[in-house]
Amino acid sequence: MENHVDVVVNGEIFSIRSTESVEYLQKLAHYAGKQMDIIAKRYAAVRLSERERTLLVALNIANDYYKVEPQLAQLTAEHKRLLNEHTKVSDENIKLEEEVLRLKRELSQKQAELDNKIVSLPLPDGRKAIS
Repeated sequence: MENHVDVVVNGEIFSIRSTESVEYLQKLAHYAGKQMDIIAKRYAAVRLSERERTLLVALNIANDYYKVEPQLAQLTAEHKRLLNEHTKVSDENIKLEEEVLRLKRELSQKQAELDNKIVSLPLPDGRKAIS
């Protein structure tokens, strides 16, 4: 669904249409506005053309992107590693739960066998014990 939103950047209203959410578009506009303010303050003593100012803003945004790109790659790799580890641990957990169930059945069976042997043991007077 296409969204339409008016945003203010550097004191100007821009109409934007996008499939992104209105909140996201406003967030982008706010970020771009902050970058425009940074450039305006940094180069207040220098007379920059609109083109030069726009280029500096674009370079700042690209700089921010390229600084976080390696972090994103590292976090993505770490997420993948942890997901694989989780899968292995989950598989091991399933195997252990199955082993616990098997051992409980075996214990129950051995307990029943032991109970049968105890019942069939003769009492000191020679009679058989009945439970």
